[in-house]
Amino acid sequence: MSHRSMIRSVGKIGLLTLVSRIFGYLRDASMAVVMGAGYSMDAFTIAFRLANLFRRLFGEGTMAASFIPVFTEFRHESTEKEVWNFVSKFFYSLALVLFGLVVLQIVFAPTIVGIMAPGFLHMEGKWELAVFLNRLMAPFIFFIGLSAVLMAVLNSFKTFGPSAASPIFFNLMVIFSAFTVAKWFDDPSIGIAIGVVFGGVFHFLFQVPAIWKKGMRFIPSISFSHPATKRIMHLMLPGLFGMGIVQINLLVDSLMASFLPEGSVSSLYYAGRIQELVLGIFTVSLATVILPEMSLSAARKDDQEMKETLSFSMRMHAFITVPATIGLVVLAAPIVQVLFQHGRFDALDTGRTAFALIFYSLGLVFIGAVRIIVPAFYAVQDTKTPVRAAFISLFVNVILNWILMHPLKQGGIALATSIAAAVNFWYLLRIYQKRFGPLDWTVMGESAVRILVQSLAMALACSIFLNLFSFDRQTYFFTRALALFGTIGVSIAIYFGVALIVQSKELAILRRPKDGEEIPPSNEI
Repeated sequence: MSHRSMIRSVGKIGLLTLVSRIFGYLRDASMAVVMGAGYSMDAFTIAFRLANLFRRLFGEGTMAASFIPVFTEFRHESTEKEVWNFVSKFFYSLALVLFGLVVLQIVFAPTIVGIMAPGFLHMEGKWELAVFLNRLMAPFIFFIGLSAVLMAVLNSFKTFGPSAASPIFFNLMVIFSAFTVAKWFDDPSIGIAIGVVFGGVFHFLFQVPAIWKKGMRFIPSISFSHPATKRIMHLMLPGLFGMGIVQINLLVDSLMASFLPEGSVSSLYYAGRIQELVLGIFTVSLATVILPEMSLSAARKDDQEMKETLSFSMRMHAFITVPATIGLVVLAAPIVQVLFQHGRFDALDTGRTAFALIFYSLGLVFIGAVRIIVPAFYAVQDTKTPVRAAFISLFVNVILNWILMHPLKQGGIALATSIAAAVNFWYLLRIYQKRFGPLDWTVMGESAVRILVQSLAMALACSIFLNLFSFDRQTYFFTRALALFGTIGVSIAIYFGVALIVQSKELAILRRPKDGEEIPPSNEI
């Protein structure tokens, strides 16, 4: 696939992801209105962290990273009947494992919450609520895990649309529950937790028609001895740690924040959601597209092609996330105020969340870069290196959390996570270049200079136009939102305008193919 064709696929996935992230924001805004950033939301956040960890690991991480390289190779060596026979065996074998995990989560929920939020043990009622919510949301693991299998198979066929769109239905179900089911209970978090489970069901069901069209018939069959299944499990078990280190670090953040004043856990959650909103639109879509490409290059033993794909992906990632980082730092408070300051979410919550967002934003580039470079190791079926990097990152995060949380509160916890992500990325990059040779740093360096110039111009525009639109003097939500999004729109226009002036290669790829390059038909979405 050419670079231009890759970007077209990323754009299509990104559009669906953008819609999904918008509904994800509406989901979080609904929870902010109904629960605020206090007692109920703190308990719900701890329980939801575990459910969301599985969603991130399976939906955007380990399942695809482990499954796609092995499945791509298996498809080239097998008949269609053998391929779908294997998929059925893997699907039902994993279903059995997931059912066991659900049972274990229900039984050991008190222990899990005790580990995730030890600070809740001495808060009357809060620990009990977190335990109950943890048990209530346990079935979500089952449905999101099976959904991930369908996603991985579809992505292997370069059919990305159903997987990118399915989170929309998850978010819609949670939003519906927040404003309806939540009213049936004394604590609204219970109704929202029920919505999470049913959201997982719809997340799975939406992909069934697409996988049926490809040829899967869901014929019951269980086998843990199939060679391809063994290889996937061999990659997947360590990958649960290596690929999911960002989410694991967020669990550590929640654990540490449970010792801080009430609302700190919630503030970190909301700040992290804004960061994910920005990261998910482009970088997650890019990582989704490049994994099958790099897996195909690995199957052909073409290291140079894989390295070129990685270099190009890193440049495009920086082109989007560097200005996003600067924008989030400059506009942190206005963004939080417009997105969440409604209902029980007050000005104090806005200040605490914006403070955490600034420090989370500093790691945006590195968190995204990890998501892009880790699939390069999975493409060659190497899980050990990402695991080593993840252990180092986790160690750095824990140590820095203890050091920084006292002077900077939730901001220190967010900063520790950002630094840990940077360490994770630089370790992986060093090992990758040692094994496959250096990336094209001449081209990447030139791009970095241009991106920095463009981003500084955008940062100046953010400050100027926020004042020109009189954001601080607006008293109504609509006028505040108009001032904020007007500022963002003008600043983005200036960023791309400067990119045009400095002749950005990344912008040229987004605008049109290189001279003489034929645009191949887009992949099925």
